[in-house]
Amino acid sequence: MRKYLVLIIALFILLVLTSCREDEGDKIAQREIRDILYDVSVNFNLKNVYGIMEHLHTDYLHKGNIAHHFNTLWLNRMQQFSLLEIEVLYIEIDGNKAVAHTRNKFISAFETNTLNEPADNGDISYFYRDNGNWYIYGNQQWFKKR
Repeated sequence: MRKYLVLIIALFILLVLTSCREDEGDKIAQREIRDILYDVSVNFNLKNVYGIMEHLHTDYLHKGNIAHHFNTLWLNRMQQFSLLEIEVLYIEIDGNKAVAHTRNKFISAFETNTLNEPADNGDISYFYRDNGNWYIYGNQQWFKKR
């Protein structure tokens, strides 16, 4: 009976330690994704599209758009708006994939456009961890969902 009790306690401790590691890993992943989104906003405000593109995965695909379309979209946004503020609401982590739920506020002297992501567009909402680094990945779909 004593052996079983010791075994149960050991398994419980192992379970608790394992769950702490997963929580710690999720916290690290969320911090890394938040850093990427912050870097996107800084590079947008500096009009540095190359700094944004550095965070794009080579297999980026979002609603039928590839990296070329992403680049064009962000250049157009930079022409229309002078500032970008990204408010991270929460991030869902699922292994090597993540979805960032954000409120992206594009600001110019004439207008402000707020996107609730990923619902409105989602082009910078989907992430993939490749070789230990997180990248903007897109939703990996060729068509828009109806």
